[in-house]
Amino acid sequence: MKKIVLSCASFVLKVFRNFKLLVIKSRLGGCGKDVVIAFPCKLSKPQNVFLSDYTLIQPNTTFIMNNGCVRVGKWSVIASNCTLITDNHIPSVGVNHRMLGRYHINDKVKDIILEEDCWAGAGVTLMSGAILRRGSIAAAGALVNKEVPPYAVVAGVPAKIIASVFSLEQILEHESYLYPEQERMSKEELSVLFEKYYVGKKAIGASYLSQESINETKRHASMQFKVFS
Repeated sequence: MKKIVLSCASFVLKVFRNFKLLVIKSRLGGCGKDVVIAFPCKLSKPQNVFLSDYTLIQPNTTFIMNNGCVRVGKWSVIASNCTLITDNHIPSVGVNHRMLGRYHINDKVKDIILEEDCWAGAGVTLMSGAILRRGSIAAAGALVNKEVPPYAVVAGVPAKIIASVFSLEQILEHESYLYPEQERMSKEELSVLFEKYYVGKKAIGASYLSQESINETKRHASMQFKVFS
């Protein structure tokens, strides 16, 4: 009897969560296919959030916004306990902080953007104007308040570049799996990128996948341009 009750309770909880997810998705400014939002998730202005295909929002993520927007590109992940704040308050003569924040007086508003295949690690704070360009990673606990170049790894408060995600050659291979040819970064573009940001910095990514991992990517082959043959 106990097993039946637990099974029924589990089923009801699953139905409730799926219904809640559908409701939240319907209130977003835009929502692609196979988007996952794990609860709890706090959205002060869901209509200002735009999630592309295959994006993932992990539990305890908080979106704090009034007029700004958050735009998340396909395959990007916002990990647990992240905070995104699009509206920044400017200390203003004659106005106390309670009024500044509560009534959005003299706000400085900039959108937050995560392009394709980005990863905001656990506990990351993305401030007004933060941009994670394609393939970049914000390490756990980082505070990002400006643009991060493609395939950069940033860490710290405020966040600074500490590594590249992949080597130039690895990026070329990586993009051949994720994007059709016309959408890929060229070798020339990447050479400029590496000369500007990654001289003397290591690449943290790996090229090797176990057979188990390869099999798992094949199970989800529809999620990107191609997978291992």
